[in-house]
Amino acid sequence: MTCPSNTKNLVELLDLPDEIILAIMNKIKPRPILLYSMIGIKNIRLEQLALEQCHSIDLTSDCFDSSYEMFIYEFISFTLPYIFNYIKSLTIDIVHVQHLNYIQKTIYDENYLNNLKHLKIMAGRLHCDIGGPFRAGLYDVNMEQRYPLFSDIPQPFYISGGLIQPLLSFYYSPTMSSIISFEFDPICCPKLKELKMKIYQNIFEYEQCIIPLLQRLSNVEHLTLLLAIDVNENGPNHFIDGSDLQRDIIPYMSNLFQFDFHIRSILKNADHIELDKIRQSFIQYKQSIDCTIDYFNNQYSQCQIYSLPFIGTRLDFISNRFPLFNVENRFSNVTMLILFDDIKPFEHVFFQRVARTLLRLKVLEVVNLLEQEEKNSATNNSIEFRYLTTLILHDIHADYVEQLLCRTYLPCLIELVIHNDLLLTIINQNQQQVKDNCSKVETLITVEPWYYLTEAM
Repeated sequence: MTCPSNTKNLVELLDLPDEIILAIMNKIKPRPILLYSMIGIKNIRLEQLALEQCHSIDLTSDCFDSSYEMFIYEFISFTLPYIFNYIKSLTIDIVHVQHLNYIQKTIYDENYLNNLKHLKIMAGRLHCDIGGPFRAGLYDVNMEQRYPLFSDIPQPFYISGGLIQPLLSFYYSPTMSSIISFEFDPICCPKLKELKMKIYQNIFEYEQCIIPLLQRLSNVEHLTLLLAIDVNENGPNHFIDGSDLQRDIIPYMSNLFQFDFHIRSILKNADHIELDKIRQSFIQYKQSIDCTIDYFNNQYSQCQIYSLPFIGTRLDFISNRFPLFNVENRFSNVTMLILFDDIKPFEHVFFQRVARTLLRLKVLEVVNLLEQEEKNSATNNSIEFRYLTTLILHDIHADYVEQLLCRTYLPCLIELVIHNDLLLTIINQNQQQVKDNCSKVETLITVEPWYYLTEAM
C-alpha cells in the first residue's frame, strides 16, 4: 500500500525543527495514516516523533469496501506490533477484535496492550452485495436488495460522497439483515479501566462472543454498553434483563463502580411478559433503571432496558407506547431517532411532542404505513425541528410526507431520503412550505419500490 501524498515527503523535512515537523504531522488525518507511513522507515527521529502521536488511536471506518478499510487491516497487521505499548486509548470496529487476537498470538509478548486504559468497540460500517459502497449524489437511486429484515421492511443502504457522518453510521442500523456473527478469543488488557461498546446493529452471538469478551476484561472500572441483541436459537430465549447482567457480567468485574447501559433485545413470537417482571430483575441494583416492552403486529417484540440518567444519543424503533415524553425529560440528549409502529399511526400531536422534547434531534426516520386518523387536528404549521439535518421517509404512508414536509418547519434540512412516488406527489402540489424546507437540501436520495421477501427473518 502506497503512502498518502501528504506524508511521502516528510522524510525530506529532516532539517526542520521538531515543532515544525510535529505541526505537519498533526495535519495528517486520520492519525493511523501518519503512523503507518512513519513507522518502519528506519529514521529514528521521525519514528520517535510519530510514536509520540499514537497514545490515542481510532481504527473505525464507515464503508466496508473502502480503501481505508483495507488500510486498517494493514495497520493492525504491520504497524500495531511496533506501537502497542504506546497505545492508551483505542477505538475499533468489533470485526477487527479478532485481528487483535491474532497479533497477540504471533508476537508472543506478555505486555501486549498492557498500557491500554480506554477501549471503545463499535459497529457502524456499511456494505452491500454489489461489490462496494453505493455512491449517490443529487440524483435518483434505483436499487433492488433482497434481505430478510427485523420487521419485514426493506431498508436501503444509503451512501453519498456528500452525506454527513450521522447518516453513514445511522444506516448500519438494527433494521439491517447483516447481523454480527463472529468468533474470537477475548483479548487481555490488564490496565484497561474504561470500556465502551456501541453496537446498534443486531448482534447474533451475544452469549458466544460479547459475554466472553466482557468477562475477560476484569479490571474495568467504567463500563458502557449500547447494544441491540437479536435473540435466536443460539442465544437466550428471553429478553435480556437485570438477572442476565448480574449473572454474566457484573461478578466478573470486581473493580466496576459505574455501569451505564441501553440494551435492546429482539424476540420473534415472544410470550407476553409483564413489564414489572423485568423491573423486578433489577431490584438489587443501586442505580436507577427503567425498561419498556413492545409487541408488534409483525410477530416481533422488543425489550429495552436502560440505566438512568439515560446516556445514549440514539433511540431505535420507538413506538407510540414508548415513554418518550416524561416529566424528567430523560431523553433530551437524543440526536438520532427511528420511529416505528405497525399498530397505531403517529399523529400530529405526537410529532408536536417529539419536537418539544427532543430539542437536539438531528436525524429522524419514520417507518409507519398506517394512515393518520386525526388529520383535522393539524390545522397549522406549529411544529419545528430546529436542528434536524437528515430526514428519512421511505416505508411510510403519504400522510407523513404531508406532516413533515408540508406542515413542519425544517430550517436546517440538508439530507432527504424519500420514496420516489411520494416525492413527485409533493412536488406537484407546489407548496411553499415544502420549497422552504428543501431549499438547503444538498443530498437527495429517492428510492424506487422495493421487492419484498416472502419469508421473515
